[in-house]
Amino acid sequence: MITPPCSFKLLGSRDPPISASLVAGTTVNPQPVSTPSWQIETKYSTRVLTGNWVEERRKFTRDTDKTPQSIHKKEYVPFPDHRPDQISRWYGKRKVEGLPYKHLITHHQEPPHRYLISTYDDHYNRHGYNPGLPPLRTWNGQKLLWLPEKSDYPLLAPPTNYGLFEQLKQRWLAPKAGLKQSTYTSSYPRPPLCAMSSREHAIPVPPRRLHPVPHF
Repeated sequence: MITPPCSFKLLGSRDPPISASLVAGTTVNPQPVSTPSWQIETKYSTRVLTGNWVEERRKFTRDTDKTPQSIHKKEYVPFPDHRPDQISRWYGKRKVEGLPYKHLITHHQEPPHRYLISTYDDHYNRHGYNPGLPPLRTWNGQKLLWLPEKSDYPLLAPPTNYGLFEQLKQRWLAPKAGLKQSTYTSSYPRPPLCAMSSREHAIPVPPRRLHPVPHF
């Protein structure tokens, strides 16, 4: 039995017709002369390119029986009579927003200047110094707590600063004659020349062909 080759074969309209006996291995009548040469798809494997295969592959058959719908319209079916659940939306909005501003900053109607010193600053920079509290706390059997609690008695003092902001502010607001400078230029001045290396380029080395030849 003769089988077609596995490689692709391009057959055009000018190729001579091939009888079915070469493909199927049976003795049948050859094709008539009136049969066009591109109507031989059934005699070859699906891997053989025959006829006007390029034009036929580019054909697009539009389905005009139904109205075309997008993927969004298929997946999200509209419900005209649907009403949004305002209660669930309100609970979700409260959960995302978190606690309001009054519960975080103005707790128990305390003034904002009582929160300028953080617990980290009080413990590491001020070493827990608070003249309004006793040096040792006592155990309260009724509340089952060590009282007084330091977080209930914050320090009434300005925050711990090292004068950096005041120094920068004095430099920024100083009147200077001449061209105006940006904040970046005034904050990062050019270092003096003595701070730089005297040689800022590679050391010149003559090529090897100019080196003196040693004499022994």
